[in-house]
Amino acid sequence: MKWFVLQLCLVLIWVPQDFCKDKNETSEEKMIYSTSVMSMVKLFEMEESLKTNLDIYVQEMQSKLNLIKLYQDSLKRETLTTLEEKEEYVSNPLNAFPLLRRLNQDWPKWMRYIKLAIVSKKTKEMEVQLKSAPIDDDLKIALKGMTRIEKFHNLHAEDLTKGVLMGKKLNSHLTAPDCVALADYYYNQTQFSGSTHWYRMALRLHTHSHGMIYAKVLGLKRKRIYKKYAKALLKESLTLDKTKPTPTEKSEWNRLAKEVTREDNYDNVKKLIDEYLSGDEKIFQEVAARQKRKPTKLERGCRGEWSRKSSPELICRYNRDTSAFLKLAPLKLEFLSVQPMILLYHDVLYENEFKSMRDLAMYNDSMIDGWTYVDFDKKGNPKQQDRVVKIISFQGTTAPFTLSINRRLADMSGLEMRENMVLYLTNYGLGGHFGKHVDYVELAKRPPDFFADFGGDRIATALFYASDVPLGGTTVFTKLKIAVKPKKGNALIWFNLNHAGEPDPLTEHSVCPVVLGSRWIISKWIHERQQVFKKPCLA
Repeated sequence: MKWFVLQLCLVLIWVPQDFCKDKNETSEEKMIYSTSVMSMVKLFEMEESLKTNLDIYVQEMQSKLNLIKLYQDSLKRETLTTLEEKEEYVSNPLNAFPLLRRLNQDWPKWMRYIKLAIVSKKTKEMEVQLKSAPIDDDLKIALKGMTRIEKFHNLHAEDLTKGVLMGKKLNSHLTAPDCVALADYYYNQTQFSGSTHWYRMALRLHTHSHGMIYAKVLGLKRKRIYKKYAKALLKESLTLDKTKPTPTEKSEWNRLAKEVTREDNYDNVKKLIDEYLSGDEKIFQEVAARQKRKPTKLERGCRGEWSRKSSPELICRYNRDTSAFLKLAPLKLEFLSVQPMILLYHDVLYENEFKSMRDLAMYNDSMIDGWTYVDFDKKGNPKQQDRVVKIISFQGTTAPFTLSINRRLADMSGLEMRENMVLYLTNYGLGGHFGKHVDYVELAKRPPDFFADFGGDRIATALFYASDVPLGGTTVFTKLKIAVKPKKGNALIWFNLNHAGEPDPLTEHSVCPVVLGSRWIISKWIHERQQVFKKPCLA
């Protein structure tokens, strides 16, 4: 038989080598335990070893489960069921930013950690859900929004971590990973003085019970934050003179930063930082306040530091003049400026009109990220302004809300709407704002066939405030020092062109960062081509 197997292997060289071996010669002889009591002792010892390993495994699994449970507890919040409740929750930046950051940074790491313990149908479902999680660019926009809120309103990192927003105590807070994300953003923008406060708060928060989660699951070890903080402090001290560093200076700073964070220097660095952190946080805030620049005119307007203007011309009255309908149903009107004309109407938008538009927008894929053409470059091409918003346009003339809002706007402004019924619904995001701009097109920048292609310039702009905004979101006319807070149901109208049809630079305006709340507006630009016979004389 052996001879036959050998011959077969020589002929069929493709046969696996193991097949050609004599099974009696190559296989290990299995021990038979049942024939001897002494042999059974070995089985006992084998199971004891397995039990020990199983106990260790259970302890490891229990330790993992305890961490998972700790994270689960940290995510507990009040059950929210209605759209309004959910919108209110995420309209708080101290809820919205951690939510977005967790889904981008933390949850993928947690999924890897959980899968090491067990893979189930539910973990696979969670993985599918996370495919729609925020991308890195989304997180950058959120970080930019948070830092914008902080700078515009001169807020302190400590207050924000405790849930205090512009003096208002909220049921929310920031965690150590949130603080590190903000610190890293400032550091990567070479704004080192901004980063040090957040690294300091991260170290203070990392000592809490969740420090184990940060280290084991998220990879955010306390040592790593010490090193980041040391580098930021060093670079902050080197850039206090405000001058732009030369390439040589930058190279030297980086070399010093590497020296500071060398492993053999860590204990000394940690000791120095611990001594530094023993100081009262208010001292750090006082030092930072002395180093900050003076607020800009726009920032002062957003902080509510402008006094309200008073003049015999700036009155409140009922408007009965701009249409025949208003003689029967006058509207409450407030004059904010005469030159240029800026009007504020009160209680002119109905809740059902806004909700009809919002409900369509919520489930409409055409609601796009907020880029709005508001200016032209030297070649006459539209250029874009950065706005952290979502916008949807309503083009048709059949929707009841489109007809009613346009009709009411014609009554308020005395202008013609029929050739242009478009309305824009806009919702501002985390720290959403609109920088200083004008709604007209400067004469030198008007492209060829401007009047034919664009319907002429925007003679007027109308904004309907569809929601209250508790903090921020103010419309500011920087050159006039006029600030208009969003009040649900009100409408702001201003004329971008003067009596001669020329652009009025005093209409330059901005939207302050939204701090707390969901800013919904319905806007419309009214073009001059429609107003050939109806352009009012406002003199």
